[in-house]
Amino acid sequence: RTHPQLRMSIGLGMSISTLLTAVVSTTASCNVMAPGINVAYDASSGTTSSAYSETLPLLPAGTAAVSYGPPNLCTSTKSFDGMVVVGAPLSVSPSDSYFAYSKMIKGSVEIFLDWLLTERTPRGLQVGDQRFSMRFEWVGDASSKTQVTPALAVATRGNGAHFAMGGYSSALTQYAAQQSFADGLLMVSAGAASTSVFTQNNLTFGLYPPAAVYHDNPLAAIAAAAADVDANQPPASAATDSQSPCFAGGGGCLASLRVGFIQADTLFAKSQCANGEALGAKHGFEVARDGAGVALIVTIPKAPTDTNEVDDALRQLRDAGVNVLVGCTYLSTTKAIIAALERLDWSPLALSVSSSVGTASFAASTRDGWWQAEYALGPSPWHRTVPTVGNFSGMTSADFAARYAARHNEAEVSYHGASAFGGVAALVAAIEAAGTLETEAVAQQLAASSLREFYGDIAFDANGQITVGMLVLQAPDGASSSTHSGDPEMVVWPPEARATANAVLAFPTPPWAQRRCRLFGGGAALGATERAGIRYIEDGRAYIEEIQCSGHGQCDMGGVCVCTGGYRGVDCEDPPEEEDEHLRRVLLTTVLPAAGVIALLALALFLVARRFKLAKRRRQLLWRSTRQPPRLRSKAGGEYHLFLSHTWSSGQDQVHMIKRRLATLAPKMKVFLDVDDLEEFGTLADNVAASDVVLLFLSRGYFASKACQIEYTAACRLGKPVVVVHESDENHGGAPLEELRDQCPDECRAHLFGSRAVVPWLRSEVFQLVTLKKIVAVVLSADGGEAATGKQAGGGGEIARVASEPSTLPRESRVGGSSSGKLERAKAASAEAARRATARAMAPRAPAKKVECESADLYLHVELKPAAGLGPGPGLTLLYSRHNPGARLVASQLAATVAGCVAVEAPAGGATSVGGGRVLPLLVLNARTFEGADGEALAREVCGWRAAFKETVCAAERTRQRQEAASGLAKLTNRIEELTGVDVDGDGDVNEKCLAEAEGRGRSLTLGSNVQSGQDSLGEASGRAQPKHGGAVGEASERVRSSSSGSGADSEPEEPAGGVEMGRLLLVHMLDPEDDGCRFEQVMAQTPQHLVDDKLYSQIALPWFHTPDYRAAALAVLSHTLVKEGSSAPSSRARGGTRWWPSTRRGPPPARGGGPAACWATTSCRPWPGWTVRRSPP
Repeated sequence: RTHPQLRMSIGLGMSISTLLTAVVSTTASCNVMAPGINVAYDASSGTTSSAYSETLPLLPAGTAAVSYGPPNLCTSTKSFDGMVVVGAPLSVSPSDSYFAYSKMIKGSVEIFLDWLLTERTPRGLQVGDQRFSMRFEWVGDASSKTQVTPALAVATRGNGAHFAMGGYSSALTQYAAQQSFADGLLMVSAGAASTSVFTQNNLTFGLYPPAAVYHDNPLAAIAAAAADVDANQPPASAATDSQSPCFAGGGGCLASLRVGFIQADTLFAKSQCANGEALGAKHGFEVARDGAGVALIVTIPKAPTDTNEVDDALRQLRDAGVNVLVGCTYLSTTKAIIAALERLDWSPLALSVSSSVGTASFAASTRDGWWQAEYALGPSPWHRTVPTVGNFSGMTSADFAARYAARHNEAEVSYHGASAFGGVAALVAAIEAAGTLETEAVAQQLAASSLREFYGDIAFDANGQITVGMLVLQAPDGASSSTHSGDPEMVVWPPEARATANAVLAFPTPPWAQRRCRLFGGGAALGATERAGIRYIEDGRAYIEEIQCSGHGQCDMGGVCVCTGGYRGVDCEDPPEEEDEHLRRVLLTTVLPAAGVIALLALALFLVARRFKLAKRRRQLLWRSTRQPPRLRSKAGGEYHLFLSHTWSSGQDQVHMIKRRLATLAPKMKVFLDVDDLEEFGTLADNVAASDVVLLFLSRGYFASKACQIEYTAACRLGKPVVVVHESDENHGGAPLEELRDQCPDECRAHLFGSRAVVPWLRSEVFQLVTLKKIVAVVLSADGGEAATGKQAGGGGEIARVASEPSTLPRESRVGGSSSGKLERAKAASAEAARRATARAMAPRAPAKKVECESADLYLHVELKPAAGLGPGPGLTLLYSRHNPGARLVASQLAATVAGCVAVEAPAGGATSVGGGRVLPLLVLNARTFEGADGEALAREVCGWRAAFKETVCAAERTRQRQEAASGLAKLTNRIEELTGVDVDGDGDVNEKCLAEAEGRGRSLTLGSNVQSGQDSLGEASGRAQPKHGGAVGEASERVRSSSSGSGADSEPEEPAGGVEMGRLLLVHMLDPEDDGCRFEQVMAQTPQHLVDDKLYSQIALPWFHTPDYRAAALAVLSHTLVKEGSSAPSSRARGGTRWWPSTRRGPPPARGGGPAACWATTSCRPWPGWTVRRSPP
């Protein structure tokens, strides 16, 4: 076959024969850097490219290269007629991922070369009539796809190699085979099993069986064991206390088996599981399938780090009824799977895993106590206990294993090493059979070879892979015990390969609880480590002879010891005793404590349930009179208490919020929302008919929506109670109410806008709650619900049938297409709702009195209530202007709501007439604010109030800075007194400890006496201290004395004249037309520009409503704001610093000069007449 890479060379002007001749001819010389084709792997695209080159490809700096065999014939005395050189890539660095496997391959090749060149008679290999030696050249591939091809090129062309050998893994050999074929070299692979590696060309031969048949023999062994159980011959390890066919025997086991697959995310693993469905069917297993009917194969990483990922994958298989688990894995994957099986407490009847059982690492982990790996089985092409003798080497498997252990510090060898030995033996036999080193001749001999070696019968199929059948190995029960002798795994299939007659497959695998009971005692929990049994020491090593249930019983499948011979206890450790004594012990040690625990748990559950019930009650609307939630009539399918009509373009988010809030406030209310409940567009009118109340959410484009037109038209036609909720915020899809009213059709305007007042929808949760209470009240009234007393009033409205034709118009693309089944169900539900309504209407009953519910009848535990008062301290004066329309009303109602607050009209004479205490100015914003002459007067007053507030903050800042300076001065004074022992500030208080230390160091005693008597002046004391401390102390002391004596009355904090503290302006915005309310844009337009520039509206104005229930909520918000602002006003008497208004949370900005006197120096306003702030002296 012509390889694509060789075809590429033709384009470069070389024929295939010329290229091969060039490659072969270079092998006659030594260490010639032969030209050739370099294959490169692109990690980003996952593809390879080829290019002819006169030089070898480059490798990363520090790439290791090792060799084994006689020295190069060009630099040593010839002891053979020639030398066969084999080049190979290999993971030779300990940091490489495949180093452990590569080390085993390299060591096994070295054993073969030692035998070939020193023990064989005659030595070496026979090529025609000449004897040749053999040498291997390995170049590091770093376990990397990008480095394996240049490593092989350097190892072969760089050393004049005749043949190539692959390294470990199918993933690397996939690309190494392309490089060797591009160089015209035959490759023997002892580390790849994926068939796709060998179908690339006819010069690559593999010593692993095809990955697709790895689990053929394991499934055959499991099927044979299940057939034995069906023949009423359960294996010795199986329990008989379960009704499962595979545990009880007697038939039905094989028929109950269902196989599922889990694979690592690699080429080799996926090649195994791809044939899993065919293998399962071959051996009579039912194959688990996913929802699409495809064989269930789940994928996890090769070395998983996320336990949840593995758990989730296994849950899929468990939930699909899998009881035979096949893992296309590596050892790292196997360990993660077994750990997850124990975590999930899932015990498949059999577990088969590849590249695990039989490896050296698996054996070492099992010997170290990995008991969870017991009962696991897996395929392996070779095991050291197989007694086959090699016709070429004359070795047995045991001989080879002994040589490897002696050479590598008693290390165990697995099939990775045996396959490498067998591969090189097959290559040498083919060379000798061909009598030449020519590639094609050797390849023909290798393809036709049939060599019996201890590794097995080596023969290759059409793809170039070995045809030897896989052995089945299993880690037996007790393999992890310290008393276990022999290998931690044994060959259990095929029967002729078993080392002993007792080496039979242990099937089925016992449950985890039973296995833990056998190892750790009865009732052992997940994670137990302390093994039960008799401990003894032999040859200096500690052993544990594990005895199940103390030797007086057996563990059942639930992990409980079933005692025999009258023994009792969790582990059958208690000898037989009198029945009465036993009952007494059971009562005292088991029954009474268990009863107490159950009682405590019941009490805890009751308290938790009660707490949840109360918490749920606190989130529900209740009647004020009865403190009980309202009762709504239950609705059948297709009937609703409330229908939400809205347009998606501007009202979708709001109605979703309304439904979510109603689900909490009134859980029994059944609300229709199209995205949740609409089955078919043509049933919209029927859904309106099946609802007690229709809510129209008015937003931009509502009356232009065709779907909304169907809904409000049906509500008008049926005379349905309507509650209209208006979105006025244009930033959230709102529009002016008058504009929306004008858009309403004339025939519906009276019904929609005439029955009840329009309810606003606001962003604040406080006012949203009022709106939701109004909605609930309307629904209760229409439901024939309960009066304000909570008593059932009886009665109920009739639901008429709307004979509307199904519409074909789309619902603004918010309703997707529905099947005919959904349409029929929707029509049936609507028809049933109409039938029930008609029946209730025709049924005779006493006339009931219609009860109208109001939102004030309902309350919520957590709703905002008006603040009680200001608390201790001076009162608060709420100052308003006579020139501000509506201010008197707001101020008087606020003062009546908050205790300690007084509403005062601003006097013409200024602040001196207001009185002392805290003052909070009020500004009400409506359509008449700042209009006319009153507006000009109001602007002057507002300007004065704001200037006075800024002066108040500046005064507080000056006080804070003076206090900080005084604090620093006091610290400096104390430090000087500590250093000198002099009463610097003249208060008669000196640090006695420091004075005593100074006297102990030899300081003059007259200083202490003078200080204690207080007669010495500061200058004299300082002068006597100068010999120790110099003149700086005296000067500093004098400055401190001057500062402290000069502070006097000025050390008191300054305050505004008359003790008045002016607060930040409180803004209130009237919204309803009855109060001359208007939009905020109108207020901004009529506000004097100098006030706008002065950032009058930098704070948020609080809303005010005319409607009583909304006004009550506004008063609650304002009262809390008033209490918060009033109690946190700047206080010149506050110790530890000035407190600032919550709306600013900061002090005034510092002046450019650094002093407080310049704060807010630039302003267009002047202080309020009569308002002054006392200044501190310079």
